Amino acid sequence: RQRIEAIKAGIPAREGKRFLAALALPTGLALAALNLSPATINRRSAAGQPLSPTDSERLLGMARLVSQVETMVADSGRAEGFDALAWVSHWLREPVPALDGKRPLDLMDTMEGQALVSETLARMQSG
Repeated sequence: RQRIEAIKAGIPAREGKRFLAALALPTGLALAALNLSPATINRRSAAGQPLSPTDSERLLGMARLVSQVETMVADSGRAEGFDALAWVSHWLREPVPALDGKRPLDLMDTMEGQALVSETLARMQSG
C-alpha cells in the first residue's frame, strides 16, 4: 500500500535523481531506459516537485529490482560485502539469454518489461 500511495503522490524528483546517480549507469542511459525526460526531472527537482505517477512507478520499479537482489543474496547467506546496486547496474547492461538476448535495461520503460526482468531474476535464484 505504501508503494501505491508513493506512486500516486509522486516520488520527489530530487530523490529520483539521487537514486539514479547511485546507479553505476551513465545518467542519460538510466533516464532513457526509464523513459524519463532529463529536462522534466531536472526542472521538477529544482522546483522541489514530485515526478508524475507514471514516472514514479517506473523509477520505483528499478529500485524494487535492487531490493529483490538484496533479498536474494541475503537468503543465500552470502550478503556480506555484496553491493546489490552495483551488481544490478552491471547486470542491466548485459544481454540475458532468458530475455531473448536483450539487455534488461531495454525492458525497464514499461511495467510489463519490469515484471519480466523481475521474473527472470527470480528464476535465476531458483536455478
